[in-house]
Amino acid sequence: MTLKKTFLNSLLFFIICTFSYAQQLDSSSLESSIRLNSLDSTTVSSEENQIVLLDSLATTIDSIVPVQKKDSIVYPPPTRDWRRLGYTSTMYAGTTIIAFGVLWAMPASVTNWDKEEMREQGILWKWNKNINAGPVWDKDNWVLNWITHPYSGGIYYMTARSSGFTVVESFGYSAIMSTFFWEYGIESFAEIPSIQDLIITPVVGSVVGEGFFYAKKSILKHDKKVLQSRFLGMTTLFLMDPFNTILDGFGYKEKVKTQMNIAPVGANQFTKAPIWGVQFSARF
Repeated sequence: MTLKKTFLNSLLFFIICTFSYAQQLDSSSLESSIRLNSLDSTTVSSEENQIVLLDSLATTIDSIVPVQKKDSIVYPPPTRDWRRLGYTSTMYAGTTIIAFGVLWAMPASVTNWDKEEMREQGILWKWNKNINAGPVWDKDNWVLNWITHPYSGGIYYMTARSSGFTVVESFGYSAIMSTFFWEYGIESFAEIPSIQDLIITPVVGSVVGEGFFYAKKSILKHDKKVLQSRFLGMTTLFLMDPFNTILDGFGYKEKVKTQMNIAPVGANQFTKAPIWGVQFSARF
């Protein structure tokens, strides 16, 4: 009971601390538009011409080029950035190999890995045996099951969430990575897949990850500072979303997307004919 109480208290404290930074931002936009309009030298000012313009075009300028809100921080991306997700997933794969080495170096009393059997029979033999035997209810330390696995699930979740994916899509990414990449992938070389980990990692991890998401938005809004400290801010960002933080640190930018449209921008004062202009937009 003491361990359960400790865990519940730790989880409650963690949620309170995380959401203390969480602050909903207005949806951001990466669209910066440059309009190149070939306008007539005359100005439409009379009521009659404005009515004719509305009747003939059946639209307004605002509907052609909507007024967009400008935020100093653009997070998350307004569209799914598959290239970013590919980079961060590759970074995660490399980090996982290092993590496997760290777990291998830890004592068997912590990981419950039978290293002697793995050395004698071979890693591939052990992997095949484990995936066919599982999943099972493991006996891992509660810290591994209830702290490290939810945290890992939160990192999975943030990897997709910070790439412009929705809550459901990010949960799906977390479930896929925790199930096939870790439980039935890397970890199966050492132990049988765990029932708790298959559930706790993506489910609890996604809840933790969404808390990270709002906390990150708040930190970015406050110039990447926590308690007026840039060091604390960057450290917190790294702990909540390491791979995207590293990628952004190297100056990652989404590919530029451009679009050009020809649209009516006014009406001739005398002929009442619409005047057409060129609208160019670029998203960086």
